[in-house]
Amino acid sequence: MKRLLPAGGLFLAAAGAVFGQTDGGDAVAQVHTTSLLSVVASAGWILVPLAIASVMALTLIIYCFFTLTVKSITTPELLERMEPFFENEDLEGLEHYVAERPQATARLVDRVLLFLERHPDATPEAISAVAEAEGSRIAALLNQRVLYIMDIGVLAPLLGLMGTVVGILTSFGHIADSNATAMRTMMLAGGVSQALVSTAGGLVVGIIAMAFFSFFRGRVQHLISILESEGTLLTQELILLSRRHRVNP
Repeated sequence: MKRLLPAGGLFLAAAGAVFGQTDGGDAVAQVHTTSLLSVVASAGWILVPLAIASVMALTLIIYCFFTLTVKSITTPELLERMEPFFENEDLEGLEHYVAERPQATARLVDRVLLFLERHPDATPEAISAVAEAEGSRIAALLNQRVLYIMDIGVLAPLLGLMGTVVGILTSFGHIADSNATAMRTMMLAGGVSQALVSTAGGLVVGIIAMAFFSFFRGRVQHLISILESEGTLLTQELILLSRRHRVNP
């Protein structure tokens, strides 16, 4: 009986230690979670413009995914439907058809046809100049969508840097007003954490935005090359048709 008492005491002590360690682990995890949230929240007001920048970047990325496609430039169905108009030399029918199409090549042909309607005796150089101007306008619109993403990628790290500067200035200002060494250390740690969170948030948003900018920039260049190829062929067809119309009105 005397031997059982010490054994039971050891068992209870071990169980208490295990349960105490479990409770302590949960407490440590809760402290870590709370401290992480407090560190993120310590960035202060700079998180608001960073959140707005991230939402704008995400919206532009989704928009570019759905709009920067080959179908927005040309489609096989568009070229097949335009072919009979060129064969029959039906410029009026071609003008009505392309006016209802949203593709970029249709917009280019429509612009050239409007110019030929106003100036039937236009030279091939003038017709080509009009087509090039319209192609440049469309290319600029395509590039502008991607440049907005680049702007956010450039501004987001600057916002984070501004939060860093504000956090450090605030911490040193509080340190200058405090006399206790312990309070100075705590204030300095809080200011540095705010500065680091702001910098990290700005870098995350900027890196993601610049990565998608590089991706969409390559896609835009591919779409512009398709527009130049198809636009040049269609413009030459229109030049030949206008020349034949001048010879045989």
